[in-house]
Amino acid sequence: MQPLIEQARTLARARLIGPSPLPCRCGAPRHAHRGQKRSGGHPSTNCARYRRDPADVLLERAQAAAHARLGDDLAASERGGRRRSRRPKQPGQWSIGASDTSSCRRAIWYRENPPPGYVPAPVDRRAARAGTLIHDSVSRRRRALYPWRLYEQPVTLPGLDRPSRYDEYDPVTGVLYDYKTAGDWKWALVGGDGPPEPEWDQTQLYGLALHLAGEVVTEVRIIYFERKSGSDEEFTRPFDEQAARRALSRLTAIATALDLGAALPRDRSGPSTDVICRRYCPARIHCWSMLEAQSVGRSPESYTLVTDRSDIEWALGEYDRHRAAKSAAEKAQNVARALLDGVAPDTYGEYEYVRTPGRLKDPEPDHQGRVRQLEALWDNPPSERPALHELDYPTRRTRTNGSTQVRRVRAAKRGTPPVRGSR
Repeated sequence: MQPLIEQARTLARARLIGPSPLPCRCGAPRHAHRGQKRSGGHPSTNCARYRRDPADVLLERAQAAAHARLGDDLAASERGGRRRSRRPKQPGQWSIGASDTSSCRRAIWYRENPPPGYVPAPVDRRAARAGTLIHDSVSRRRRALYPWRLYEQPVTLPGLDRPSRYDEYDPVTGVLYDYKTAGDWKWALVGGDGPPEPEWDQTQLYGLALHLAGEVVTEVRIIYFERKSGSDEEFTRPFDEQAARRALSRLTAIATALDLGAALPRDRSGPSTDVICRRYCPARIHCWSMLEAQSVGRSPESYTLVTDRSDIEWALGEYDRHRAAKSAAEKAQNVARALLDGVAPDTYGEYEYVRTPGRLKDPEPDHQGRVRQLEALWDNPPSERPALHELDYPTRRTRTNGSTQVRRVRAAKRGTPPVRGSR
């Protein structure tokens, strides 16, 4: 490789201006070879046919790569490794696996049995690519640390045609591990309540598959990695065969509905209020009639779900009910705030009572400073006074007041919550 790199450097120095001559392995330019497609020989060099110089190919690739962005490279690599069959699926051939426990049923329907005219919308896959890089790195390092464990092994579940694949399993201790990555929003969600139940269902399904294969499964664990800071938290539950079988029943019910030709319901609130719908669902435009809704000036949810006067009455009732609940919650919060007045900041059970410092605001014009600036120049002769546009307008920064906040201790650090009303 090093001699090839040196040759490419030589070619790069030789080409100061003008297009590439596409030299042959023999050193002669492409146009000097005979034949309509420049595939004939070159008598002066005794070259039988044109074959492009590998150093020239390397130079071209290096020059193109100099302007490529990392995100584009990851996307191109992902497209190059993806192979999907476009043949229509028959009943019993639905590709449903354990990872679909967290999927919207309508999104599964679009994926497995798309209606005529459906065109998937582009989705934001940057977070998924970053998660894949972290996942692969973690798996590679743990393989070196724990070589007796099994990694990325396919398992089958009865009633599902698509093999599922767990992350890590220790056959000695019977512990099954599943890795997840999280951005700011997901990390905050997990910190408050731990992993959502669909993710526990997914991990329990992996455990069920191993259990049915004759392996011993004692615990399932979900390990979360925060992409921004590299922090990690681990959550553990005992293996629950009954919970896993209930999750399996829900997935097989989806496959049965697809066999019957039924349109599956939506499980998310829509692109106006749900970030998953808005950024990550390829069916969002068709599922929520987004183009039609935009043309008539309505939200996708309103256009799709509110079609007559009774629907409008129902939506108004929902709005009024939640408005009343919000008002009652704010009143109750104010009562609780008064109970905490004067309490020392500290950690109390599963709650943190903290005092946050104020922060500096963005610079803003200092009008009084401007007056003092002009007064300092007032006694100067007019010829010695600078023009107003030449003077920098003074600015100042003020600090906001600190506040007390109530936070829950992160779920991974909490013990058993106290019984309400106990001392």
